[in-house]
This record gives sequence, structure tokens and C-alpha cells, in this order.
Amino acid sequence: MSQRQWLRVTILVVAIAATAGVFFLGAMLGGGRIAAAIQELSAAATRVSGGDLSVQVPRAAASGDEIGRLGGAFNDMTLKLARAYTDLKAKNSEFETALQNLQESRQRLALLEQLKGEMAKFVPESVKKLLEENPNAKELEQHTADVSVLFLDITGYTKLSEQVEARKLNQLVQMYFSSYLEIIQQHRGDISETAGDGLMMIFQSERTGDHALNATRTSFAIRQRTLELSEEYGDVFPSIQLHMGINTGEALVGATKLSSAAGDRWTCTASGSTTNIASRLANYAQAGEIVVGPATAERIKAYFVLESVGEREFKNVSTLIHVYRVIPPGVYQKIA
Repeated sequence: MSQRQWLRVTILVVAIAATAGVFFLGAMLGGGRIAAAIQELSAAATRVSGGDLSVQVPRAAASGDEIGRLGGAFNDMTLKLARAYTDLKAKNSEFETALQNLQESRQRLALLEQLKGEMAKFVPESVKKLLEENPNAKELEQHTADVSVLFLDITGYTKLSEQVEARKLNQLVQMYFSSYLEIIQQHRGDISETAGDGLMMIFQSERTGDHALNATRTSFAIRQRTLELSEEYGDVFPSIQLHMGINTGEALVGATKLSSAAGDRWTCTASGSTTNIASRLANYAQAGEIVVGPATAERIKAYFVLESVGEREFKNVSTLIHVYRVIPPGVYQKIA
């Protein structure tokens, strides 16, 4: 029996007992004043049995005899029952909110697992050689390498999740992120992590072409693909914008094979300050922007127009970082 059902049964039992008690007293004592007080108690008990816990018996309680004590006890009872009912409603509301939050969290987790399943189709180029040499390998030994790390996030994702039904939002993110896989592969990048509304990609020096240039070209290709999808599916999904950050430098690079119920998946890893700063740059960027650190800017300045934003301070970064905004192709104003 639930708390609510137990409370209703308690109210009904108390009301029946009170009604029986007042009729018994009326029969024993008689008299007009007593009869009126008993009638008041009887009517109040009937209202309580119907769920009205706000009822009081002022006339019965005003009496200085046994009827008065009974009326006072009745009033105390309804006040306590009313408070108990209010507390129960509040607890039920908290439980419903917690249940809703749990359901939304499970839906987001299901999306993440679904996205990881899609990513499993893309085996990073950096581990193909490893698989050819040792198909049973579980881990690629970490080593220091010169890399460019690209982070992207959906702008205003939290607000978007409040406005769009969870299942539809899952479909939206899956559609966009799945469309980025081919672009990343074409530009010699490896997907490192997926985090609901974000992606981390690694571009390495051992691959064809300069990795900083590949990372920047990837960011603009993804930006263009996002615009195309927003226009194509504008009547189905809300349009989205991305903010992206790229940083270049040394990182501790490796690869690990992850096993789950959905199957095996290789993931690349790159740890260190280069990755940390790339993440901070992405967080700094505004909607639609691509910002880069100084080492990336130095390598791509012959190919892209850059705007100096100046030195910026970032959380958990000990030195100031000179930030550059990459101007989209077709905008011909350059700020040194």
C-alpha cells in the first residue's frame, strides 16, 4: 500500500471513529447546545472522510466540557493530517522530478552509446598499422608526438535540450556527428572522444600534409556541412551552430581498444597541455567561430586569414595564450 493510500485509509478510519463518538455522546448527553455541537462534529467528520482536511469545529471546541475537548482534539487532528498530506504531496513532487531527470539522463546515455557505435565504424588510420602487425593488440604504446587537436561543441546545447524533445535531440546530434566522420577521415584525422554535444579530434605529424593545416581545413569543412544540414533539414530540426578550437604542439599520444556489449572500438588519446589548451580555446570561441593557438596560427598563416584577438588567460593554464580567430574563406580583411 502506498503512502497516499495509507493516509486516505487513516483519514477514513478517524472520520468514522469521530462520527461514531459524537453520535454516542449525543445519545448519552442530549440537550440543544450539545446536539448542535455534535451535529457540527458529525458534519465535519463527513467532510474529512471526503478529503477536506481544512475543516474545523469552532463551536464544539468552544465548549468547556467533554464536547469541547473532543472538538479541540478533532481540530488538532485535521491540522496534523493537513500538514502530513502537504508533506506527502511535496515528496511525491520531488520523486516525480527525480524520475524525470533519471529518464532524461538515460536517454542522453543511450544517445552517447549510439554515437559511439557509429564511431566504431571508423577505425583510426593511426592504429591500422598496429592491427596489421598484431591483430590481438590491446594498446598502442604511448609516445610523444607533434599533433594538432581540434575540439568542437554545439553552441547553446543546454538551452537546446530544454526546448527539444529528448528523442528528437538525439536524432539531431546523431545526424550531424555521423556526417562529420567522412570529413575527418578525408583530412587524416582521428576521433578521440565523443561527449554528447562535443567531439575531440587528433591530427598527427606522421600523416600526409601538415596536421595543423589538416585540422583547420577539417574545421571549415565541418562548419560548411553544418550549414548545409541546417538548411536541408530546417523544417525537421532546429538549426545549430558550432564553436571550435585548435591547438598545436607536443602531446602524449596513444590508442586503446575498448570492449563493450556493442562491440570493440579503438580510440585515440592525446594528453597534456596541448589538448587542454585546445579545449579552452573551443570554450572561448563564440557561435560559428574557429579560434587557434599561436603554434597553429604560425603554420596556417600562409593559407588562412587570421585575426589577432590578443593574449587571453585560461583556467588551469599557467601562461597567457595568444588567440587568433580564423576568418572564413571569402572574407578578405586581415588584421595582423
